[in-house]
Amino acid sequence: MSQFFFAVSLALLTFATALLPQSAKADAIDDTAALQRVIDEALLDLHGERWTPDSLTKLDTQRQAFRQQLQSAEAQAIWDQTLPTDPGQQLGNLQARLQHVAALEMLHYQQKGDVQAAREWRSIIKLPKYASSVEGAMALQRLGGEKKHQYEVSRLLAREYLLWQITRAREKSDAFNRLAEEQRATPTLVNARASEIQALSQFPASLLQLALPDFQAKTPDLANFEKVLGAPAAQLPPTIGEWRLALESQYPNLLSPEDIQRRENIVLKLLRLIPMEYQSGVRDGEIVIPIEYREAKTFTIQCQQIINELMPVWRQSKGEALQQHGPKLLDSLGDLERLISKKESQKQIESQIKLVSNTLQDDFGLALKRFGSASDIVAEAALEIRSLLGQSLAAAQAGQWRKAETHRLDAYVNFDLELEARAMPRDPNLALSAEKTFLDGSNGKPGIKAALDSRLSGDELTASYQRSFDAIEETVALLKVGLSPGAATLSAVLIVLREGLEAVVILAALLAGLRGPENAGIRRQVGIGAWLALAASAALFVLSRQLLAGLSKYGETLEAVISIIAVIILLMVTNWVFHKYYWTGWNAKLRELSKAAQRQKGTGFEHLALVGVGFTTIFREGFETTLFMQSLILEAGLPAVLKGLAIGGTAITILGFAVFYIGAKMPYRKMLVYTGMLVVLVLFTFIGSTTRIMQTVGWLPVHPIPGFSLPNWTGVWLGIYPTWEGIIAPFLAFAYVGGAWLWVKLSSLKAQKDTPATVTDSSRPKPVAVR
Repeated sequence: MSQFFFAVSLALLTFATALLPQSAKADAIDDTAALQRVIDEALLDLHGERWTPDSLTKLDTQRQAFRQQLQSAEAQAIWDQTLPTDPGQQLGNLQARLQHVAALEMLHYQQKGDVQAAREWRSIIKLPKYASSVEGAMALQRLGGEKKHQYEVSRLLAREYLLWQITRAREKSDAFNRLAEEQRATPTLVNARASEIQALSQFPASLLQLALPDFQAKTPDLANFEKVLGAPAAQLPPTIGEWRLALESQYPNLLSPEDIQRRENIVLKLLRLIPMEYQSGVRDGEIVIPIEYREAKTFTIQCQQIINELMPVWRQSKGEALQQHGPKLLDSLGDLERLISKKESQKQIESQIKLVSNTLQDDFGLALKRFGSASDIVAEAALEIRSLLGQSLAAAQAGQWRKAETHRLDAYVNFDLELEARAMPRDPNLALSAEKTFLDGSNGKPGIKAALDSRLSGDELTASYQRSFDAIEETVALLKVGLSPGAATLSAVLIVLREGLEAVVILAALLAGLRGPENAGIRRQVGIGAWLALAASAALFVLSRQLLAGLSKYGETLEAVISIIAVIILLMVTNWVFHKYYWTGWNAKLRELSKAAQRQKGTGFEHLALVGVGFTTIFREGFETTLFMQSLILEAGLPAVLKGLAIGGTAITILGFAVFYIGAKMPYRKMLVYTGMLVVLVLFTFIGSTTRIMQTVGWLPVHPIPGFSLPNWTGVWLGIYPTWEGIIAPFLAFAYVGGAWLWVKLSSLKAQKDTPATVTDSSRPKPVAVR
């Protein structure tokens, strides 16, 4: 019996161990590091002519131990392939295989939803010089575990990996060729280096298919590779050149013509921004604004990275220019990086940048111009925003507060139009959190406008800008992940439902109590305004590509003006509701006055107000929906967005019919009370939202409430924001309503005293309680 229980316990233990996450059974990072150490030691032994059978045994043991970490079937198959017999070729081949299997394992876990394990395997992958890993890291962290974004995140990670390893293969080829030209390439080094580059250039089929579905992989040309392995020292450089050309022909082209043009444009723009950032960040060889100095260094590195990405394309399209001027270009960029690192004078920096820019424009034919799809513009917009924020910070630190606010507003407008509008359908919390860094901030940390209004200085001021830089970087990383048609359709549905529901609630509040033939004209006027707004929204949607581009520079200001008009009209309607229908119409002691009021015809001003409230109620939501839809169209295409619009529009139509139909059947007197309450709530929200947009465009200051924060939904749904202005302004709606109630009450009492008592008590209706 004891043996039986022992066997059962052992089986359960084995089963539980199998269910444990891979990171719990063994650490992939540690095993990879151990394997890399063995490979490095073996290479040293080989180059030092100390290679022994024990070296091979140790390598095989560690290789088998690493094999236990692999879960992807393709990774296992690649790792189990037979190695060459030559020790140098074995080691070079293993170096390359290690990168490929790490990428396959990363994608394997990402597609299973295990983001932590995917991040561990991604950390094993080696990056080329000047490469940035931020985009993939952000995408994996924020979206890697979501099913709807799974394919696009996988595609981004696969493309990122291919770009890295192609660049690494070129870097290694360049270094290998220099060693050959200097006659320092020993036979052992040739075998190891050539084998690693050859294996690194042979990408797993699933990676190629994921990154480039239409790419037809070529059969590796091993003939040139064999020539390199057997070439005498004198013939090695030209043989390497032929082999490199063969490798280049089999590399996938990861850049579309639009990508190429966009990158060429960004390089020139970066070069234009570097001296501006450097001038703000460095004075007399000393760093005065660390953020600006880091930006100058970052932009320089990005230039080098983009040039490396463009090199293979230029070999085809600008081959002669690359051969003649390529070395000079790379050397000039390297010199620029060294000058910035040494904090040399502004004049030297500008002179070096001029040399690089002239080479690109005169010898390579690059020109600074704007074009490309919206997704391509994201990176360029981010550069402009960061540059404007840098100029704003420099102005603030110099005490030029008006100039600092101007640059901040310009940066925010660019962020709102190019980044926030695209991020909102995907991740509203991220978009709103990023927006707060430009305005009041959050969690007790002031945003840029709050910092400027409070005249902060030193580390506090710098930290407010740094939070915006971080938010921009995170937003850009999110937007670099392409949006699938299914995700775009779902986003469109949710946007239409959100905006449409708000419009339905507001109209229901206005129309709920206007039942009966005596109010038919009023209902018709509000309805006319609503239908006009729907037509205007539809026209704006059709014309938005041209119209919105022309109005883009007025984006936030235009929204502020529309919001102010909406609040004014809503104040008029609120006053009208109180005076004409709510209080006078149902005051039992003023029955005759009520009849007289019902016989009166509204003025043209009142009619215009009723049409206006119907129009602005719908158009505010239609305007915002149009902006969101254009963002989705540019990323996922028109058919997917139209599908979402149709689904969402149908749902809102059904909901609106149900709300208005049910509302029409409700008791009139009770609905008057509900109407008043809803109108006040709408007024409350409108005033809060309008205050926020006036703060955004700089018409009102921002004063955060220390230690007070609110979730994002309070601003979206209630118009309440954690600033003194954002809290006080909405509650002015209640003050207005209370004042209106008091005025009507006093007027009613006065009119009651002046009215002859001709109505008997038995003929008076019972008073309606006012709440």
